[in-house]
Amino acid sequence: MGATRSIAKNTILLTVGLYSGRVLALFLRKKMTPILGPEGIGLWAAAISITGILQVVVNFGLGTLLTREVTKAPLMTLRLFWTTLKIRWLLACGCFLFLLGFVSVSGYPELDRAVILVMALAIFIEGTSMACDGVLQAHEKVQYQSIGQIASAILYFALGWVWLDAGYGIMGVVWANLVSRVARLAIMAPLMFLNTGPWQWRPHGADHPVSLKWMMKLGLPMFLATTFGIIYSQVDSVMLKSMVDNTANGIYSQGRQAFLNLSMLPSMFGFALFPAMQRAGQESPGDARRIGERALRYILAAMLPLTLFLTFTATPIIFWFGQGESFIDSVAVMQIVVWGLPLTAAATVFNRLLITAEKEKLFITIGLVPMLLNVGLNWMFIPRYTYFGASLATLVSLTVSVVLHIYFLRGTDFLPRLRGALLGPVAATALAWGLTVGLVKLLWPGWSVSLTHLPLAHGWTPFLVTVAVMVVLYPAALFLLRVLSLEDVRLLKNPR
Repeated sequence: MGATRSIAKNTILLTVGLYSGRVLALFLRKKMTPILGPEGIGLWAAAISITGILQVVVNFGLGTLLTREVTKAPLMTLRLFWTTLKIRWLLACGCFLFLLGFVSVSGYPELDRAVILVMALAIFIEGTSMACDGVLQAHEKVQYQSIGQIASAILYFALGWVWLDAGYGIMGVVWANLVSRVARLAIMAPLMFLNTGPWQWRPHGADHPVSLKWMMKLGLPMFLATTFGIIYSQVDSVMLKSMVDNTANGIYSQGRQAFLNLSMLPSMFGFALFPAMQRAGQESPGDARRIGERALRYILAAMLPLTLFLTFTATPIIFWFGQGESFIDSVAVMQIVVWGLPLTAAATVFNRLLITAEKEKLFITIGLVPMLLNVGLNWMFIPRYTYFGASLATLVSLTVSVVLHIYFLRGTDFLPRLRGALLGPVAATALAWGLTVGLVKLLWPGWSVSLTHLPLAHGWTPFLVTVAVMVVLYPAALFLLRVLSLEDVRLLKNPR
C-alpha cells in the first residue's frame, strides 16, 4: 500500500478508536457538569493535568522512538518492548511516591487528595498500554489499538453514568476512568502479541544494541522535550487551581475542552504519518520532505475551517453542557484557545520530520523555551486576568513552538516548502468564508450573517444553509488556490 493510502487508513482507524471514547466522554461530561459544578469540574481538570504531566515523565519520550526503532528492526520487537516497559515501570513507582508526598504536604482537602492519587494509579497501566500502542503502530496494526480504545470508552461511559446516578460524585468518575484503562490494556495486549512480532528474545540474524542504558540514552532528549511540552500545555490548569481556586479552573477547563479533545486529531494523524515518513526518510530526505509538505497541507486544510466554525459556535457548545451563568466566561476562553488547533497541527508534522531526521535532541530546546515562556506568562497574567490570561499564554507558547520547529528544520534536508503548505489553507479558508458571507447576504439579507459570526439567533435553517454554502465553496477554494490538486485526489485513490 502506498504511503498516502497507508497514512489515510491508519489515521481513520486511530481516529475512530480515540473519538469513540471522546464522544462518549462528552456525554458523560454533560451529565457531570450540573452535578459537580465549576468547583468539581475544576478539581477533575486539575487531577487530569497533574497526572498527565507524570504520565509523560513515565513514558520517558519513548512513544514515537519505540515505533521508529521497531520499524527499523522488527526482529527486535520483544527486546525493544520489554526494555521500554522496565524504564516506564521504574519511573511510575518514583512518580507515584513523589505525588504521594506532594499531596500530603500541599494542604489540599481530603477529596482533592483522593481524586489525584486514584487518578495517578493509571500511570502504571497507561505506560504499559502506550508501549503496546508503539509496537502496533510500527507494525501498522492500529486496528487492534482501536478495538481496545472503543471497548475502554464504552466501559468508562457506562460505569461513570451508573456511579454518578448512584451518588458517588467525582470519585465514581475517577474509578470508572481507572477501570476502563485496565480494560483497554487487557484487550489490546493479547491482540498485539498475536498479530505482531516476532516475539523472540534473540531472533536469528538480528543485531541491535538494545539495553536499558542504550534505551534511556535514546529516550533522554525526547523525555526532556516531552516533559517540558506537557508542563507548558498543562501547567496553566495546575497554576489556576493553586493561584485562584477550583472554580476558576473549572471555568477554564470547560472552555479549553474543545481544544484538548480536537488536538488529538493532529496527534492521531502524526502517529499514522510517522511509519511511512520514517521509511521514506531512510531512502531519501526528498521523499520524506514531500510527504511532510503534503501532510501539512492536508491537516491545515482540515483544521482551519473547523477552528473557524468552533469560534462561531462556542456559545451553544458551552451551554449544551449546562445552562446558567456559571460557565458564561468559558465561551470567551474557548474562542481564544481553540485557535491553538492549527498551531498544534503544524507542530505535529514538523515534529515527525525532525524525528525522521534523527534530530530529537533539538526537542529539548523546543520544549524548554515554550515551557518557560508559558509558566512566566501564566505567572504574570493569572493574578490579573485569571482564565483569560491563561488562554492567551497558551496561544503564545504554541506559536513559539511552531517557530522553533521551523527554525531547526532549516538546518536539515527535511524542511518542506512552507509558503503553499502554510499560507494556502489560510487563504482558501478566508476566501471561502468571505464568498459564503457575500452570497448569503445577497440571497438572504435578513439573516444578519457577517464575517465575525454565523446566524445562530435566526434558527436552524439559516445556520445550516450558511454552513452548507461554506462546505460547498471551500473545496472549490482549495482547488482554485492550488492547495489541493487532481494529483492529491489520485494519490488517495491509487494504492501505488
